[in-house]
Amino acid sequence: MSIIQALSARKGALLITVELDKLAKDVSSEAFNALEKTGTPPLPPYYAKAFSDAMRRYAPEEQSELSKRCSLIDEAAAREIRLEESFVFARKTLNEYSNSVSRLKEQERAFDLSALETDDFVSASILDEMKSYINAVVSETRKAENAIGALESELDVIETRSFVDPLTRLRTRAALKYQLERILQAGCDRDLDLWTALVAIDDYDRLKEELGYVVMEKILLFTAKSLTGMLRSDNRVYRYGEGQENEGAFCVVFNRVDRQEAYFAVKRVSARVESSRLVYKDKVINVTLSAALSPHRAADDWETIRDRAEKTLAKSLSQSKNAVSVFED
Repeated sequence: MSIIQALSARKGALLITVELDKLAKDVSSEAFNALEKTGTPPLPPYYAKAFSDAMRRYAPEEQSELSKRCSLIDEAAAREIRLEESFVFARKTLNEYSNSVSRLKEQERAFDLSALETDDFVSASILDEMKSYINAVVSETRKAENAIGALESELDVIETRSFVDPLTRLRTRAALKYQLERILQAGCDRDLDLWTALVAIDDYDRLKEELGYVVMEKILLFTAKSLTGMLRSDNRVYRYGEGQENEGAFCVVFNRVDRQEAYFAVKRVSARVESSRLVYKDKVINVTLSAALSPHRAADDWETIRDRAEKTLAKSLSQSKNAVSVFED
């Protein structure tokens, strides 16, 4: 590369840096204006959300470059991925130890000293040593079994606490994915009595722009409590929104129910939310929910369940408010 080419490249890089600095200032200004407009305090979590919302208005390549500079915006999602990978690794490790213990138990049952006891060439002292060794192996095997069982129980508790949304205290989408994958193993060759409902707050982005982040947190909490309070405890509720994606959405997994039961359960919740009178600073806020119901099909995995539910939800949201759509093959 010639000196002129090098200087030109450096000049271009400097121009990009200046443009990105200006863009960051513009986005920051928009974020503060959005917070001020709705009376939201400029605390770090609210500012981060407002910054992300403002950044979405720019072209994908500009978003990408700015995201590299403002990596904290995506840090929560990255942390959740690392957390999920850690649990998968821990499970695999425990499974390996458990399999090793099982193989040791099989070897334990294979030991038979009765033939040696009648062998004149094997002394009593050698037999005693062998018996002592076998007993030690059996004892350590049982200890290992107990330790693995205790570790698995502890991991279950830590896992449950880790995959919890800090606002609503519901399980997160990562928990939904992990737990569904375990359930779906039983549906490799048959349809299960399992329905997935995606429930979303209508006009979420408009409400957020008008009311601000503090009010939206209260609406999200109210919706979460309505879902958990009106549905049976064996129908699990999750916070489906991730970052800026489907932020106002929740997921309900209906297990061992048919289409009609799942449909009327969702309708009851949406009717309750619609009829509720939410008041903030003497202003009545009208909130409605739209929902999508989709069934399990044989050989489904997380991706097919998710895609089917999201397409059905898009159909619901494109209709009138408070709509419930059911997936049709």
